[in-house]
Amino acid sequence: MLSTKEIKQRIRSITSIKQITRAMEMVAASRLKKVESRVLASRAYTERMQQVLSHLASSMPSEKSHPLFTKKEGGIPVIKIVLITADKGLCGAYNNNIIQKTLKFIKENTGKPIRLIHIGKKGNLYFSKGGYTIEKYFPENVEKFGYNQVKTLVSQLIDGYEAGEFGQLYLFFTKFNTMMQYSPTSVRLLPMGKDTFKSKVIAKGEYIFEPSAEQIIEHLFPKYIETQIYQCILESLTSEYAARRVAMISATENAGEMIDELTRSYNKARQETITKELLEIVSGAEALTQG
Repeated sequence: MLSTKEIKQRIRSITSIKQITRAMEMVAASRLKKVESRVLASRAYTERMQQVLSHLASSMPSEKSHPLFTKKEGGIPVIKIVLITADKGLCGAYNNNIIQKTLKFIKENTGKPIRLIHIGKKGNLYFSKGGYTIEKYFPENVEKFGYNQVKTLVSQLIDGYEAGEFGQLYLFFTKFNTMMQYSPTSVRLLPMGKDTFKSKVIAKGEYIFEPSAEQIIEHLFPKYIETQIYQCILESLTSEYAARRVAMISATENAGEMIDELTRSYNKARQETITKELLEIVSGAEALTQG
């Protein structure tokens, strides 16, 4: 059994850890509040963009199809994956869940060349040790990965797709649902099918497009992919802070339980020490009396 001195030292150590996890939980909660407002505002813009493209896609004749709608001739086997993870740990199973989903997809497509593009340090660290092909890694903090960087990335991806460098583009991210629920998700960005833009809202009347629907789609397609990736970065960030907040709350509660248990052990050890000392005193007094 530990001595009272050792138990007191452990209580002090765990109390310090509890203070740290409590502070980290408060920081995560503060950042979560800021990012959550951004992701909700961004969703409205992304949904509206999808509605516009839905009307444009439905107005195009079936014989006319944008290059980004159709698969490349010859069936280019190369698949590119944009993976969004966190830069740090201490956020529960957040990183592991999206990495495992990506691994499952890679195993399902065994035999096809897969190239990875990483936004976030954790995903890059994991896949750099497994012999996977990492085409690009953005060392910037995910939180500081702005729209201009997304725009540059999308421009390179579209150019590469049109040049036949790869046949499919997937995005793996974590979708934010509620404060306690966030799910690893994947979406195919290229090639897009017209069913991607099937609107749930029934359009009333006919639209006259000026310029033509094809020209408008030519301009909006890159914007749509940009907003999709940027939206998914915000979704992932919100999920990360929510997961970190929950993890830190759990860690703080566990630390509190350990402190309570150690306090009980300390009181018990202290009581045993006092009892032992009293017995020694009584025994000594009796020995002196008998002597």
